[in-house]
Amino acid sequence: MKISKLVFLLFFCLSFNLQASGNLNIEEVTTRKGFKFLFVENYDLPKVSINISFKDAGYVYENSEKQGLGWFTSLIIQEGAGKNDARDFAKKLEDKGISLNFIAGLEAFRVSLNTLSENLEDAISLLSDAIILPKVDSEGLNRVFEKAKVDFNNLEKNPFFVAGEELNTLLFKKHPYSKSVYGTLDTIMNITRDDVLTYIKRNFAKDNIVISVAGCAKKEEIITLLDKYLSKLPSKRSKVRKIPVKNDFGPAENKNIFMDIPQSVILFAQKGIAYEDPDYYNAQVLVNALGGMGLNSVLMKELRQNLGITYGISASMASYTHANIIAGGLSTDSSTASQSISAIRDTLSRIKKEGVDEQLFKDTKISMVNNFVLFLSNNTNTAMLLDDMQTNDRDVNRINNYANIINDVKSEKVNELASSLLEPENLFFVEVGKNT
Repeated sequence: MKISKLVFLLFFCLSFNLQASGNLNIEEVTTRKGFKFLFVENYDLPKVSINISFKDAGYVYENSEKQGLGWFTSLIIQEGAGKNDARDFAKKLEDKGISLNFIAGLEAFRVSLNTLSENLEDAISLLSDAIILPKVDSEGLNRVFEKAKVDFNNLEKNPFFVAGEELNTLLFKKHPYSKSVYGTLDTIMNITRDDVLTYIKRNFAKDNIVISVAGCAKKEEIITLLDKYLSKLPSKRSKVRKIPVKNDFGPAENKNIFMDIPQSVILFAQKGIAYEDPDYYNAQVLVNALGGMGLNSVLMKELRQNLGITYGISASMASYTHANIIAGGLSTDSSTASQSISAIRDTLSRIKKEGVDEQLFKDTKISMVNNFVLFLSNNTNTAMLLDDMQTNDRDVNRINNYANIINDVKSEKVNELASSLLEPENLFFVEVGKNT
């Protein structure tokens, strides 16, 4: 059998198992030392995925003079930990086939671990060393400082990054959500060893930890290993800064940033909808129909198929603790940038007035349910979704009810929402390219 056919068969079987069972068997487990975690046992592959998040440790809580500290910490804690220097730490991960990643998020600091079941204890041990016993020595600091210089040089030349940073500034102004995960090169270069150790001590604790596990392991094994390797975390994290609530962006603004590149990058955004809103899933179907259906989406058909001014355009929605956004983006020739912006406004105006046609509405719901089933066909995605639901204090039961929730969405409700939610005349636009 050819490899491609084998991969397809394996993927199909994993997806079929999920559909056949109807539900993920999500267990809420408490260890003997008080760690709580969500667990999905899955023996399809001999692998385990673990996601750990520390709530309220994201970059929105950083002081302006130390902006980027979380991102810097996510790099430096991989430069040796416990009894291992940077080279030994990296070699042990590589030799055991362990993937260990640290991510400084908007509101939380996240850890993602993927390993073969037989190496589970080694993996959790290395993870524990990184977040509890990082070396943070001068050699590691110098390597990260040099990496930061290279990264900033690349980021300044990345039109999508530049556009995204400017869009955040327009949307959030002085709100903490306008901060950059990377800070600035100046704030990064002023970070000290004590800053990193203080960040870890204040933010990595038992009372703000969120743990999600999926894969080929027994929950008793997970209980034993979490108690063994995470019990030395501090009991409580330091007091958290209050973040002001902000759900209104005010009047829309446009910004053009010159960059000598072949194609212009355009990002756009407007106010979104809260997760708790009764119309949240109606909005999901609406926004997916607009820009989440690939070649079949409304925006793609208009700007690519009908006008021929872009290879791709997408839109999606995000609901955060203090803000809700509908945003999208595309790249196009600088000569058609203005036409693209007009076409986006015109398309949203049409959908606001006429709604989504019935066939696209049906296709969108089918696609959303199928994509969700496929998304949960591997442990990494399952652990990530469990983590996201916990970190944002959301009802985990909605995972197993997702298909029914989407199937119950009515077209008249979606189109009614389109008339009130979409704001084509109040869209924020940022263009990076040759136009000024």
